[in-house]
Amino acid sequence: MLDNSLHDWQIAVSSSKLGLLALELLVCSLHPFPLGDSPCLDPKPDKTFVFLSDADLILSLLMFLRLYLVPRAALLRSSVLGDASYRSIGSLNKIHFQYPFVLRVMVNSQPGKVLLTFIVGLWIIAFWVLSVCERQDMDDEDYLGKTVWLIPITFLTIGYGDVVPVTVCGKMVCLFTGVMGVGCTALLVAVAADKLEFNRAEKHVHNFMMDIQCTKEMKYSAANVLQEAWLLYKHTKRKDGRRARQHHRKLLSAIHRFRHVRVRHRKIRDQVNAMVDVSKMQMIMCDLSSGLSNSHRELEKRIEALDSKLDEAMRLLSALAESKQQQGL
Repeated sequence: MLDNSLHDWQIAVSSSKLGLLALELLVCSLHPFPLGDSPCLDPKPDKTFVFLSDADLILSLLMFLRLYLVPRAALLRSSVLGDASYRSIGSLNKIHFQYPFVLRVMVNSQPGKVLLTFIVGLWIIAFWVLSVCERQDMDDEDYLGKTVWLIPITFLTIGYGDVVPVTVCGKMVCLFTGVMGVGCTALLVAVAADKLEFNRAEKHVHNFMMDIQCTKEMKYSAANVLQEAWLLYKHTKRKDGRRARQHHRKLLSAIHRFRHVRVRHRKIRDQVNAMVDVSKMQMIMCDLSSGLSNSHRELEKRIEALDSKLDEAMRLLSALAESKQQQGL
């Protein structure tokens, strides 16, 4: 209504929106209903206490459908939605400010915090659901401890096998936890790799220092090659076979070292050139575009000059023809 400046709210309401509103009201109304005698208000020692019945269990699990309110709250409280300039630029570029865009903004700005919050929330939800599903099939002595132990072990895909789910609901929860654990592990590796990677300035500094170091090593290796070659030549002239063989071996080792350092220096130069190529290409393209625009303006000026000269020539020719006609008369 606000985006289209509508004054009548009935114009913005359609059957699909009414269906979504009814579904939202249904989801928010799902909860275990307090029917029957409450064991907390009227305790009976001879009666076994049942934490949740099967119907209450299903309704309790369906209550997690209300988690759709979390991304809505994140969307409404995000700085992206409240920033007018952000929304103006986004609307010009046809960007829809919905949950996926806000989630990507949060992941790019605070990846560690978002991932940690998601993992902790997933563990708490999975722990509660698994404890409810396996409430009657585990031992009462260390019931919650085994459930707390099973969730992170399944999430990290370790699986010692000392605690296993029995019910179908518990198996489905563990399967979902394992799948989410694989996805979160991949995201964690991606976040760690992004944090450990050099930025552009750090890459330039690191490659520059490595280039200087490799240049020094290459000069030192070349000096060793020349030194060993000279010593080999000197001891060969003196016919000292033992020293000549010794310096021959050192010469071959120095040549191998020089080749290795030269290959490493070439790789570093290739990395530096690959980093500089983008900026250099951008500068070249800017120079080409400016040169083309200058040439275009110069060509337009010349065309205008030719046009004026042609007009002047036509005017002179017409004047000459008129003068000849007057002389003929």
